[in-house]
Amino acid sequence: MARSEIQLKNPENQGKGFEQLSAKHPEVGKAILKGSWNYIGHSNVDTVKTLNPLWMKNIDTNVKNKLWKKCGSVRKTLVNFGKNKAIIAVGAGQSFNKNKDVLKRVSNKDGVRDWEYRDFIIIASNHQFKPLLDMGIIPDFVVLVDGSDVVYDQLTKDIPKEGQHSTLLAGLHCSPKVMSEWVRQKRELRFFLTTTKEVKEQFHKATGKMPYDHVIMQGGNVLNTALTMGLQVFDSRVFMAVGNDLSFPLEKDLDERRSSYYADGDYSSNARGTGTGRDEASSKFMWLGFNLKKKPGVEYVNYNSYDIELDPVGVSRTLWVYKTWIESNMVLNSYKPEAQKVHYYNCSEGGILGVMARKDDDESLNDINNWFMLDETCSYWHTAKLEDAVEQFYKAKDLLTWETKATV
Repeated sequence: MARSEIQLKNPENQGKGFEQLSAKHPEVGKAILKGSWNYIGHSNVDTVKTLNPLWMKNIDTNVKNKLWKKCGSVRKTLVNFGKNKAIIAVGAGQSFNKNKDVLKRVSNKDGVRDWEYRDFIIIASNHQFKPLLDMGIIPDFVVLVDGSDVVYDQLTKDIPKEGQHSTLLAGLHCSPKVMSEWVRQKRELRFFLTTTKEVKEQFHKATGKMPYDHVIMQGGNVLNTALTMGLQVFDSRVFMAVGNDLSFPLEKDLDERRSSYYADGDYSSNARGTGTGRDEASSKFMWLGFNLKKKPGVEYVNYNSYDIELDPVGVSRTLWVYKTWIESNMVLNSYKPEAQKVHYYNCSEGGILGVMARKDDDESLNDINNWFMLDETCSYWHTAKLEDAVEQFYKAKDLLTWETKATV
């Protein structure tokens, strides 16, 4: 792989903050490349600048049409909703197809129980809402962070009646058209605010209320937001990510890349004319994705229980930001007090999450010894198949129950 194909650098020199961070938390410097960290901040500035006018308009409308007042805040209504439960967050990447049968079995077994006895919360991305319903899986929550109307059909068109049991968790900056139709179809909606300064200021201006009790750290995309939602609101300490590939297969034909970008083959929300125009499948950047094969006779314990193969896949700059954000924050998570830590099970086989490089120069990128899995430096990161992650959670919960009874 050539450096020009793989390197995603911030053109500005913003290294001082990273050096201070890695001095305070050495594990960050071992896992995250300095240029990758800097690129996050640079990208966030560009995103806010581009989308700010739309976000401000949407916030004003969602307040004036009384949706905010009617539906309320995530942080006011769902506190501790996931205590002692694991979150399974479902993205739309190709790896979803490798895990959908396991997810269906979990849903069939756990989804019919009363909430008190549930072990899992299923949270879907907006793209996966209808595909899950078509499979007979009713997500408990759907998360939306996109402020445009391109998600309208995904969330409001031809939704079966079972979809009424899903609650939408959406930024107040999201499309009033989508929000209003969701509510008109008699489905629950709860809002949150992002940490963006302009969003908080506009909320205060529109409502006269202080924003701080409604803010959730977003992380850029749906599944990163679902993680922070679980931590900040639900009080769930186990997170499993399915279909969070943040990459796409390297098909030679561009149309084939586009059709293989999502698990259901529907690229319309990204295409020019029908969607945002963020044609990420056309990106020529690459990284290595991982594939897992269980070692014969070995029960799942950690990533060493698998033979791991690394193969090139495509990645865009935007997807790269999402990847680095969650990896950085999971390393920082390991410094938190024990009661606040979260275990992240990365069950997005084929994707780039957790595949790390010690150096990003041309020679190093072509050296297999330069590559490693995040599990090696972050004990709360677990690369696993979904079936193994679920089984591990059940065993841990049974052990905790047994120890509690024994103590009593």
